[in-house]
Amino acid sequence: MNSYQRSGQWCTCVCYSGCFQRRLEDGLKEQRVCLAFFNHIKRNFIENAGQTRLSTVDLSTLLVENRAEPLGIDVTPRFSWIISSTVNEDIQKSYRLRVSTKSAGDANVWDSGVVSSKISYLVEYKGPTLVSDTQYFWTVDVTTTSGSKSASSKFSTGLLSSSDWGTSVWIGKPTATDGPPADLISTFQHGSWIWTSESNPPNAPAADRVFRKTYVDPSGKTAASSDILLTADDQFTLYVDGSFVGASPATTDIWKKAQFFSASHSSSSISFAIRATNLPDVGTGGDGPAGLLVAIKINFVDGTSTLISSDSSFSSNKIVTNDWDAPTVNTSGWSPSSLIATYGQGPWASQVAIPTSISPSTLSFADSTWIWSSETSPPSAPALPRAFRRTFVAPSGKTLKSAMILITVDDGFRLYVNGDLISSPIETDDWQSAQKFTTDLSGTSALFAVWGNNLADVNSGGPSPAGLLIIIQVTYTDGSTEVILSDTSWKVNKDVPDGFELPSTDDSSWSFATPLGKYGVSPWNNQVTISNSLAEHPAPLLRKQFEISKPVSFARLYYAAGGYASITINGSPASDHVLTPGFTKYDTELQYISVDVASVLKAGPNAIGMELGRSHYGVTQGNVWNWDTVSWHGEPRVRAVLSIGFSDGTSAKVFTDDSWQVKEGPTRLDDVFGGENYDASFLQKGFDTAGFNSSTWSQAAVMTAPSEVILNQKQPPTRIIQSLTPVSITQLVPGIYVAKFERVVAGWVKLTASGPAKALITIHFGEKLNTDGSVVYQDTQHYYANNFQTDRFWLAGTGKPETFEPKFSYKGYQYVQIEGWPGSTPPTPADITGRVVHDDLKSRGGFQSSSDLLQKMHTAAVYTLLNNVHSIPTDCPTFEKNGWSGDAMLGTEMFLFNLDSQDLLAKYVRDLDESRVSGSGPPGVISPDSGWGAFNQAPTWHSAFIFIPWWIYEYRGDRRVLEDHYSSMKNYIEFELGRSPNNIANTGLGDWDTPETSPLGGNPPEDPRVSATAYLYQMLKVMSQVATVLNQTSDASTFTTQANNVNTAFNNAFFNHTTGYYTGTGDSGYRQTHNLLALAFGLVPNASIQTVADSIAQDVSARGTHLNTGALGTKYLLPVLSENGHSDTAFALSQQTTFPSWGYWIENGATTMWEHWLLTARSHDHLFLGTFEDWLFKHVAGIQSTSVAFETVTIAPLFTSPLTFVSAWTMTPFGNLSVEWTKSPADITVTLGVPVGVEASVVAPGTSFNATTRFGSGTHKFSMTMK
Repeated sequence: MNSYQRSGQWCTCVCYSGCFQRRLEDGLKEQRVCLAFFNHIKRNFIENAGQTRLSTVDLSTLLVENRAEPLGIDVTPRFSWIISSTVNEDIQKSYRLRVSTKSAGDANVWDSGVVSSKISYLVEYKGPTLVSDTQYFWTVDVTTTSGSKSASSKFSTGLLSSSDWGTSVWIGKPTATDGPPADLISTFQHGSWIWTSESNPPNAPAADRVFRKTYVDPSGKTAASSDILLTADDQFTLYVDGSFVGASPATTDIWKKAQFFSASHSSSSISFAIRATNLPDVGTGGDGPAGLLVAIKINFVDGTSTLISSDSSFSSNKIVTNDWDAPTVNTSGWSPSSLIATYGQGPWASQVAIPTSISPSTLSFADSTWIWSSETSPPSAPALPRAFRRTFVAPSGKTLKSAMILITVDDGFRLYVNGDLISSPIETDDWQSAQKFTTDLSGTSALFAVWGNNLADVNSGGPSPAGLLIIIQVTYTDGSTEVILSDTSWKVNKDVPDGFELPSTDDSSWSFATPLGKYGVSPWNNQVTISNSLAEHPAPLLRKQFEISKPVSFARLYYAAGGYASITINGSPASDHVLTPGFTKYDTELQYISVDVASVLKAGPNAIGMELGRSHYGVTQGNVWNWDTVSWHGEPRVRAVLSIGFSDGTSAKVFTDDSWQVKEGPTRLDDVFGGENYDASFLQKGFDTAGFNSSTWSQAAVMTAPSEVILNQKQPPTRIIQSLTPVSITQLVPGIYVAKFERVVAGWVKLTASGPAKALITIHFGEKLNTDGSVVYQDTQHYYANNFQTDRFWLAGTGKPETFEPKFSYKGYQYVQIEGWPGSTPPTPADITGRVVHDDLKSRGGFQSSSDLLQKMHTAAVYTLLNNVHSIPTDCPTFEKNGWSGDAMLGTEMFLFNLDSQDLLAKYVRDLDESRVSGSGPPGVISPDSGWGAFNQAPTWHSAFIFIPWWIYEYRGDRRVLEDHYSSMKNYIEFELGRSPNNIANTGLGDWDTPETSPLGGNPPEDPRVSATAYLYQMLKVMSQVATVLNQTSDASTFTTQANNVNTAFNNAFFNHTTGYYTGTGDSGYRQTHNLLALAFGLVPNASIQTVADSIAQDVSARGTHLNTGALGTKYLLPVLSENGHSDTAFALSQQTTFPSWGYWIENGATTMWEHWLLTARSHDHLFLGTFEDWLFKHVAGIQSTSVAFETVTIAPLFTSPLTFVSAWTMTPFGNLSVEWTKSPADITVTLGVPVGVEASVVAPGTSFNATTRFGSGTHKFSMTMK
């Protein structure tokens, strides 16, 4: 080995950057010639050579606000650049910035002058105020110790003030005009809630009640129709003159949405009959509030009307007789209704929303009967399938047109109509979610057949409840309808013969079905939810034609939307962005997009087209998160400015206004959670081109602004990142296929098919398969009322291949189930293209090693991160799509090591800030938020608002994110401390999803105060550091004092001096996370650190080298062990392949991280348990930042591990920092890449390289041996 002195230290070097290695031809030995002295002479020569020297410096990655050549800059811009140099130990000595509107290198706007600094990132502009919608050139001149270099780039400003939006207005689809009239609404809002007489009103038992009102025309008046506005807590079914009119959707809190119906009359006596259902109280399971609120407007043929509201004149009955809804029912035993409360009073207050249009005629099971085959102990039956048939013949003179079918079976079913399969095989016990289907009919008869399957009891494995419940509404060609119910007219066969579904099958020997009781009977009660999956809320198309008469020099489109906007110009996409603008708390802030559209404009007539989607702005289906009733809720709308500059220096603008035209398009329903219904027969081909015939289009409606605050979208856009071909396509049964893709992804499928007009193809998406090979796509938690992970594609029947690709929803999936595939030829891989869709976060780090398992884990973790970014970091792309703060916090360092994520995370910090109710207190546990979970006590999750901005600052050097939110962060931490008695905090969200919890999620059996208080302490520590950075010295001192107080309280309350580790009240045995957090956050007294660390290692060993951590503890498990003398245990955990472990997932086919350690985990695309990435970068590779933005780093790899090769890199603000090490029995060789501006110190205890050695910029290669 050769030695040379550098930076005041002696370095032992083998093939260092300043050394030349030459292998002798005979291969017997190496000759290494140290050229340190030569480099020293060379550097002095270069530095003194003046203008004659060759440049060794280069500049790249010129960014403004972290983006290359960005559009729409509407903040004070900050400039960044990366320096590379062929000379080691190079350092930037100074920079000069010039900004110009004329050309690169000019400085007619601003010249910083020469600034002595080594900082090359986020250097703030300090010139005159910039002008909106203007292109600027910028140039940076850099001088380093080895040379100088200049480079230039450009950026364009956005719309810097509200006046820059000019005369543009918000436009969209005109509001429906078929809503309830004003006098009916007024009557409704002045009416009374009624119910049957109960002992403790407004509470009542969970049961059905029936109500009636009979209206007789006054003398000389003839009723023509009636309008009915009503709601019931919890659900209702409405009959008028004995005919079914409508029902409330069977969804949670549907009483908050009144339903509006109309009915025609031909009799002078009109009967209104309502069956109302009160469900068990969600909290106690007992009695809960019950009420019915009705307003009726009777319209007479002479144009006059009269109004009726619910009161004691409505008859009521606690007994639901078979003829309760008949016009001629005897009501002599009925009682007057009891008045519960006037509108605006009672538990309902004024929460009932008024609909804007006629409610769809929702089918109801109210009169259907549960049926099955004859069994010995009904409703229990063996775990076997049964075949059911019902032949329906139309009355004389009637011709069938279509049928709407609502069905559920305990446990699963296949539905056939005239021998054709309509539904999918469903194996899961999902009877609580009724399925809705429509199908075309013809002729005068139809056969409805059901394969109903019963599964074994989940506990005993024996018989279990079995039943079929169905209602079919048949429509005739003359527009009239008729209803078919499940009853004893259905035929059943226990043997399920082949071809049972065919019309030609003879069922004369079959038995009639056995009735088990009307809907509401035990054991099913009223638990079936009825979806409205086929409801239409069509996406509007907008268009505008305009002229261009001069050569164009630039064209920039600015647009904001309440929801999503898909924009095309002259038939071409305006950009490759999808699912934009990003999701925000729309009534607080909106984002606008800036795109360059010069290339799609042309001389002469041009046309711009837009299609608007709902996103979280206009959600229509009910859901547990209340997105459908959120404060900002409205129909999609858009505001846009097209700014065009001409080569002669003049300009023009196209604004959104009421001169635009609108029409409903082929997207008949879009839901960010549920999917899309697309009917190709509504396609308006060429609507976005000049000359399109728009004579049938309407005038666009001017709409109100969701918010006055509109900011440029700074996070990377969402894009189609990759297209995948199925690895297999399997036919389950004729017409149903399952396509499998190589990994779990977020996105959608592009489908191409041909077939007859109105042929329906249903596309279900899921991450897992049932045992029968069908896709698990159902909303198993019943969070959503209607669609879930499903697209529907109705063909136009053009005779040519037709293509459907969603625009406004994304799904999590590895498997796609395609139902109703037309024709007998199976789909090919070319027909099914998987799209990978997420925010376009560029790679900013990587990891490789000799461990195949670690490599798969790392790849899966990065895929999980990417699948969970769609303008916010989410928990999962399949089930919730929520911006859970705890998930984002736990994943932040993973994001920053691996991906260009700082702007996404900074946007999310703003979302957290805006989720604070009235600008005070804690952030929401999900952000942006609907108000759900406001004021939750969860400091573990709320800590995201403190930690994420701090980590952005630490990793990227972004001080602005701290400045923007400091006062809010301070307000929150003071609030949290104030609700922590005696400095002990509590949380409703603890170490979520430890191995012993339910696969559906839950807190572990441990004292949540331990983790809550640990997080409170760490937040106070971080706030002291933030205050110090921002020169808030008094605050910093206060936070430090408060942190010390919490530390003392924590140890007094939870440190067990007998055992030497931390315990809480009610803990189930030893808790790894209690002790991990205490160590990770520095709460442990120095004398006890090793004892506590040893206790964790001992518990891991006692569990057979297994973890017992959830979301909070897992992030710190491997790092804490590695930092406290147990790196061998940490590595062994990383290689574990039995439950619970990451390797267990990988061994069972995981391509992403899961929500739970169990194989039955709900989500297979969840990041919060896959947080080992910090350990891979910081410990296995050894990259540990010791100052802001990695300006100084310590390189301390885990050389003691069994690994033989590790390579990792991360892009710091200064450039790429990389470490690679290989280990052989003889030695360890390290290659270190250090960017200009960074100084690295290598620490390798236990090796011959036992002194800390500092390295400046350059590539350095050296070797050492293990002691």
